Amino acid sequence: MAPNDPPPAWKVAGVVGFYMTVALVMVMTNKWVLSTSSLPLTFLLLQLSTSVLLLHLLPLCYDYVPPRWTRSTILAVLPVSIVNVVGLMFNIYCLKLVDASYFQVARGLTLPMTVVLQALMNGMRPSAWTIGACGLVMWGFTYSFLPIPGLSPTPTVDIYGVMEDTRRMEAPMAGMMLGVASAAMVAVHAILVKQALKKVEGHTLDLAYWQNALSALALIPGIIFSGEIGDFVDMVIGKEGDGRAFIIGSGVTGVVGFLICLAGLLSIKVTSPVTHMFSSAMRSVLQTMLGVYIFGDILNASRIMSIVLIIIGSCVYTWNQSRGSLPKSPVQEDRKRLLTGQEKTSYNYAADPEKGERKD
Repeated sequence: MAPNDPPPAWKVAGVVGFYMTVALVMVMTNKWVLSTSSLPLTFLLLQLSTSVLLLHLLPLCYDYVPPRWTRSTILAVLPVSIVNVVGLMFNIYCLKLVDASYFQVARGLTLPMTVVLQALMNGMRPSAWTIGACGLVMWGFTYSFLPIPGLSPTPTVDIYGVMEDTRRMEAPMAGMMLGVASAAMVAVHAILVKQALKKVEGHTLDLAYWQNALSALALIPGIIFSGEIGDFVDMVIGKEGDGRAFIIGSGVTGVVGFLICLAGLLSIKVTSPVTHMFSSAMRSVLQTMLGVYIFGDILNASRIMSIVLIIIGSCVYTWNQSRGSLPKSPVQEDRKRLLTGQEKTSYNYAADPEKGERKD
C-alpha cells in the first residue's frame, strides 16, 4: 500500500472500535469507583502513576525511550501539565456528582470555549458554520435548565423502559459548574498543547509522559491537605469502603488511560475527522445507554434532547472542519490565483486534449 493510499476498511474499523471501547471503559470504571469511594484525588494519582509505569515498560515491546528529566524540559511543559491536572480534578469531581449518562452534557461547553479561545488567540472570526455548531452545543447544554415550553414532556424512562410521570430530573448545580470548569481547562489545554509539542519536538508520547508524571506529583500536596491518606489507609486495612474494588478500579483505569494515549495516536494516523465524528457520536449514545443500564440513570425528554443537540452540534463542526481541510484541485487553485491578481497559472486550459501538449 502506497503512503498516500487510504487505509483498508478493517484497519479503520479496528482503530475506531478500539478507541470507543477504551473510552467507554474509562468513563464507566471511573463512575463505578467514584460511586463506591470518597477518594477522588488518590484514585486519580493511582491512575496517572500506572500510566507512567506503563510508559516506562513500553520499550520492551515498542521503539520508545522515556524522556530524561531536565530542568529546561520540565519548565517548558509545566504550564500544560498544570492545566492538565486542574482539568482532571474538575473532571473527576464532575463525574462523581453527575450521572454517567449525563456526563457529556455537563462538559458540553468544551467546543464553544475552545472555538472562542482560539479565535481570541488567532484574531480570526469563526465561520458561520462554526458559530451555528457552537450555538447548537450551547443550546444542548442549557436545554435541561431552560427547556422550550411544549417540547419537554415530563415523563421519564427508567432502566426497564417504563414511563414514569415524575418531575424533570436535573443535574446538581455543583456538578454542572465543575463541568463548565473542566470544559474551560480543556479549551486552554488545546491551546497550550500545541506549544508544548514544539518543546518536545513533536513527540506525542513524550508529552503524555510529562503530563502524567508532573500531574501525579502535583496531586500529592492536595491528597495530604484533603486528608485522603488516612481514609486510604482505613480502606486498605478494611475499616472503611471496598479497598479491593478501589485498587482494581485504579489499576484498570490506569491501563485504559495508557491505552487511550495509544488509541489517540492510531486514530490520528488511520481515521479521518469525519470517521472520528461518527465514532464520537456513537460513543455518546452507548455511554448514555450503559449509564441507564449499569447505574440505573433516569432519562427524561429534556436530558435526551440535550445529548442529541450536543451530538448534532459537534458533528456539524467536525464536518465543516473536515470540508475545509480537503485538498483543492488545480482548477480551484487557478481560480484563486486569478481572483487575487496572480497571472501565472499552474494549469493550462489550452492543452490539447488529444495529444496532451500545451499550446504556449
